Amino acid sequence: MAIKIPSSLAVDEVESIALAALQDPALRVVVALSGIHALPARQIRSMLVEHVDLPGRRLDPEGLNRPLDDYTAEAITEYLAYRHRQWPNSTNSHLLITRNTATTATAVSTFWMDKLVKRLPVGIDQLRQDRILEEALANGADPLHLAHVFSLGAKASLRYTSAVAESEAEQELNTR
Repeated sequence: MAIKIPSSLAVDEVESIALAALQDPALRVVVALSGIHALPARQIRSMLVEHVDLPGRRLDPEGLNRPLDDYTAEAITEYLAYRHRQWPNSTNSHLLITRNTATTATAVSTFWMDKLVKRLPVGIDQLRQDRILEEALANGADPLHLAHVFSLGAKASLRYTSAVAESEAEQELNTR
């Protein structure tokens, strides 16, 4: 079975994603967490409010303890304000909630997440892959770096380093 090599998003896809994210506070958080922090949908759905330290500028999903960038901090801040306006009495500890989960302790559903990102030209997995590929390109395709930064296994890290090597080989052929 051949290994699927990830590819970068097109400029028009990135622009479309950015525009859609401006329209919905929950979508903006999902785009930030998948497109910047490369979190998979399952981690985004299960993330708790306590995993976000806005004053300390840290994000700690499942013990990963990452620095919190400006875009993600703003997205989460705006979403939390929206969440409080919509469901001021919610005690649900999950970061993302809906009208169905606001009065429970459950995470948002896979169906809800899929519906949220349906307006995007790509899914959460592609956003995540694009971010990891971007990191691989920026840091010399070091599989250990990718494994450390994104908690990837060896096989997954090598997929991204292979993608970078393939891209570099294509560029070299095109410049000859």
